Amino acid sequence: MRVLFLAAVLLVSLMGCGDGGSDPREEAFSFTYSGIRIRLNAEAAPIVNALGEPESYTEEPSCAFEGVDKTYCYGSFYLSTYPAGGRDYVYRLWFADAEAATEEGIRIGSTKSQVEAAYGENGFDGVNRYVLTKGQTRLILLLEEEAVSGIRYEVILD
Repeated sequence: MRVLFLAAVLLVSLMGCGDGGSDPREEAFSFTYSGIRIRLNAEAAPIVNALGEPESYTEEPSCAFEGVDKTYCYGSFYLSTYPAGGRDYVYRLWFADAEAATEEGIRIGSTKSQVEAAYGENGFDGVNRYVLTKGQTRLILLLEEEAVSGIRYEVILD
C-alpha cells in the first residue's frame, strides 16, 4: 500500500513538470549587454542593479498599469518597465545605436539579407517591418532602404 501511495505521489509530481506548468514569463525574448541577460517580463530590479547607473532616467504615470512606468537609458539602448504587484518588470527595450545587437547579432545597420539569414523570411510583413513573436513578447526590426533602422523588444499586452 505504501509503495502504491509513493508511486501515485511521484506520478502527480511529474505531471507538473511539462510545458503546461511553466511560467509564461520564461518563454520570452532576451538581450545580453555587457554579460548581463535582460529578459522581457523579468523582474527589473536585479537587472537595473546589475547594469549600474543609467545615463538618464524618467518616470511617468502608467497608462496601461497601476503605478509608474520607468525608463532607463544605458547609452546604446533604453529599457522601460511596468509596475505589477508592487514590483517592476521589463516591458520594452529599444536600441539607440549600432553598438547593441540582438542575440543573433543583428544591429542597427544590418542588411535585410542578414536579418533573413538570422531569423528566416517568415517575419517580414511587407511594410518595412520584421516581427517575431516568442511567448508573450515580440521583437520588431524596422527596415529602411534594405537596412535595419530600429530594433525594439516588447511585451504583448492582452
